Order: sequence, then C-alpha cells, then structure tokens
Amino acid sequence: MIIESLELKNYRNYKELHMDLHPGTNVLYGDNAQGKTNILESMYVCATTKSHKGSRDREIINFGEDESHIKMNIRKNDVLPHRHAP
Repeated sequence: MIIESLELKNYRNYKELHMDLHPGTNVLYGDNAQGKTNILESMYVCATTKSHKGSRDREIINFGEDESHIKMNIRKNDVLPHRHAP
C-alpha cells in the first residue's frame, strides 16, 4: 500500500493541508510543535479510525471549528481507492 496524498481540514493545528507523497521514502522535518506527529496521526486515524494517542474525537478538531476532515488517497496493487475519515 502506498499513500499518494493526504488532505487535512481543521485537523489539530492544520486549518488546511495538502501533501502529495512520493512512493519511496518521505521525510517530515521541522521545529518542535510544528505538526509533524499530527500528520502521522492523521494517517493512522484514517487507516484505523482511532488515534494512537487515545484522544477523543473532539480533541482532533481545530479549536473553534465544528468538524475536521481527513482525505487520504492510497494505491494498492495499482488500484486507487479513496479513504475518508470524519
């Protein structure tokens, strides 16, 4: 399985994010508290519908917003299904 792209809306510290990922190795880098782990968590949430942090759904929604969205496009055996998590 290859994650081809990730889109976040009102997810933790991200108002909006769109990432196209390389089929090989991808490196996330930046200062502390910039959201690198939030990106990884969003992929996990989309794949399993649960946070590895054990967070309640309300905690992943950006402060002041009513809802959050994750869209992850994956490729498995050259098939491109869409996976959405609320």
